[in-house]
Amino acid sequence: MLPPCAQAEARAPGVSRLASRGRALLTTALAVAASAVVVSCRDAGEPRAHLAVGTFWGGQASQALQRELIRISRDLGPVSIEVRTFGVAALGDYLARPQPLAGRESLDLAIVPHHWLGQLAQREVIEELPAERVQFLRQRLVGQALLAVSDGDRVYGYPISAEVLALVYDPTVFPYPPRTIDEILSTRFVPGVIPFALDVSSPEAVAPLVGSLEGTLIDSDGGLVWRQSAVVETLDRLRSAWGSPTGWRAFRGSDLESLQVQLYASGKLASFVAGPWLLQALEEVGRPFAVMPVPGFANAPAPARALVGYQCVIVSRESRWGDLALEVGARLLREDSSERINRATRRLPVLLRAYESRQAVTSPGSFGFLRALEQGQFVPGTPHWTEEMQKAEQQLKSFASHPQPPPLTRDVVLATGGHP
Repeated sequence: MLPPCAQAEARAPGVSRLASRGRALLTTALAVAASAVVVSCRDAGEPRAHLAVGTFWGGQASQALQRELIRISRDLGPVSIEVRTFGVAALGDYLARPQPLAGRESLDLAIVPHHWLGQLAQREVIEELPAERVQFLRQRLVGQALLAVSDGDRVYGYPISAEVLALVYDPTVFPYPPRTIDEILSTRFVPGVIPFALDVSSPEAVAPLVGSLEGTLIDSDGGLVWRQSAVVETLDRLRSAWGSPTGWRAFRGSDLESLQVQLYASGKLASFVAGPWLLQALEEVGRPFAVMPVPGFANAPAPARALVGYQCVIVSRESRWGDLALEVGARLLREDSSERINRATRRLPVLLRAYESRQAVTSPGSFGFLRALEQGQFVPGTPHWTEEMQKAEQQLKSFASHPQPPPLTRDVVLATGGHP
């Protein structure tokens, strides 16, 4: 049984990959809460549990997570909950190595993309959820969210939010939703306007278009289908969009999402591929925008389908406080906690109740992302999927590393192997 008193501690976030995905709204109260919140214990003699939560979330997302953990810890026993922020790659590396059994260097929980679960389970890093926790999830989650954290009958985490990429476009330029990427690229714009942009270094951004040429991106074993012929054709058909130095810059570089929003706000970018975390920034710029699923190429054999991913909470097998960590993960899926986290992070909900009550539609833009989620392609959590996605990312990053658009040849794109 959980002890009857609570003491909570949360720490201010460090720099992370997502810090640029929203404007941090810091208040004096939050600064105090982020450094330490102390709730007096009714029984000071009880032992104190300490939980460390690892995440690559930053900015408002990290702050929202901290607030929820503070609320949760008030109802639990004498426990402190510490949030540690990492870069995405750093968190993956940290979880991949054996963790110490005790001390500040260990993590009890972490928030990770669901497609990491296969590798983490294979390495016996994470705890399988017990049957009563799985039954709780079956009663509350949309089916795909539960599938995202499952391997057969085994469930390895709590999915807390969904994410998918979609097309953001200017409805004053396109009075009707564009049917194909070719339609966007062939539209006549005033000089200086880039018709379309995406992060060319990101497999997730390029995947819908590659998939429209492939037919599917997932083989029968849950592996990635990433044929170089389709990748080269995709880049070749996009080449007209980066015909100028400014155009190429909109497809590559650091802090690319901020650049794309700035270009869109100034009328210099007509459409781009984005995630729901950019909705707040788009709403604040004041320029009309619409959201729809990413369209495919003209005459492609299949529709474009964006990859659907989930953020989920996992529990370390090495945690000293495994039962307590499982309870914290479950409480992050309560309706009020889930709604607050998804509102702050601008992710899509996973609870059935959110869709029944239409909490999922928080703005006109969110409806477009929900359509993309419904039409998207679920990403399997198999170990080899993660390995092959990493290879695809290395290939695209090598292509995007050129300061000027490189020639589109098989040798340029095929940097680290892959399907022919």
